[in-house]
Amino acid sequence: MDLSVIIPVYNSEKIINNLVDQIIDSIKNIHTINSYEIILINDCSPDSSWEKIKLLSKKYSVVKGISLAENFGQHNAIMAGLKECSGEKIITMDDDLQ
Repeated sequence: MDLSVIIPVYNSEKIINNLVDQIIDSIKNIHTINSYEIILINDCSPDSSWEKIKLLSKKYSVVKGISLAENFGQHNAIMAGLKECSGEKIITMDDDLQ
């Protein structure tokens, strides 16, 4: 795996589709990346973020989802993603495309 993109998610049901679409479009333009994964870690969001993550993982084979049992915070969500990723290079980013 060339690249892992790790994103903690909290209350992002309205923007998560756009987030994933933009990441996929951006990575398509990087010709040195042959394989990648996008790992979305739901930090116990009270909205429907987890449902959106499950739908996105069915739609795109590169999307993987992790749902934490309780709200552990952004740093712990990133650590959960780091534990599960397999990319030679790793990018962490916020769920608001920052």
